[in-house]
Amino acid sequence: MGELSAAIAALDVGRTREVVEADLGTGRDPMELIDEARVGLQTVGEKFDAGEYFLIELVRAAQVFQEAAELINPKLQELYGGGESRGRVLLGTVAGDIHDLGKSIVKVLLECRGVEVMDLGVDVPAERFIEAAREFRPQVVGMSALLTAAIPQFKATIEAMEAAGVRSGVKTVVGGGTVIDLEASVVSADHVALDANEGVERMLEWLDAGAVEGGA
Repeated sequence: MGELSAAIAALDVGRTREVVEADLGTGRDPMELIDEARVGLQTVGEKFDAGEYFLIELVRAAQVFQEAAELINPKLQELYGGGESRGRVLLGTVAGDIHDLGKSIVKVLLECRGVEVMDLGVDVPAERFIEAAREFRPQVVGMSALLTAAIPQFKATIEAMEAAGVRSGVKTVVGGGTVIDLEASVVSADHVALDANEGVERMLEWLDAGAVEGGA
C-alpha cells in the first residue's frame, strides 16, 4: 500500500495532505494519486465490511478523500482539463442517507475526464433532484446510498422525476453498498453500478455515444 492510500485508510487528514503536496511537488501524475487514493478508500470499505470500521469512519474517510481531491483537482484540470465538455452529470445521495464515499470518487473521476458535475450532497430529497435537473439539464443522474433503508428512495426519486417531466432523455444510475444484488428495473433505474469505476465507465459510454440529451 502506498503512502497516500495508507494515510487515507488510517483516516489521517494531516498525513494525507502532506503526502499529496509532496508528491505533486515532485511532479507525480495526479491521476496516479487519484488511483492511490481510491485504493485507500477501498481499504476503508474492507475494514467496514470486516467490522473494524463503522459508519462514522466512512463519513470521516469521505472527508479525508475530499481534502486530497481539493489539492489534486487543480493539477488535474491543468493537465487534462480545458477541453470541450463531455457532458453533464448530476449526483446526490438520496434522502435518508448521509454517506457519500463512493459518490466522492465518482465525482472526481468524472471531473478529471472532462465531465461537468453538479453534486447535491447527501440526504437529498426528490424535490431537490427535480429542481437541479431543470436547472442543470444533465444527461445522466447518479444516485447513491449505503443504508438498505434508503433503497426505496431510488425508485421514489426516479418516479418523481418522471412525474415532473425531467426524466425523459436522462439516464439514471444507482450505486452504493446497498445495490450489490439489486436489479435496475426494481428501482426504475437504467443501470446499477457495482463500484465507482464501473459506474463512471458506463456514464462515459452514454455521454460519448450521444445516446442521451439534456433533460427538461
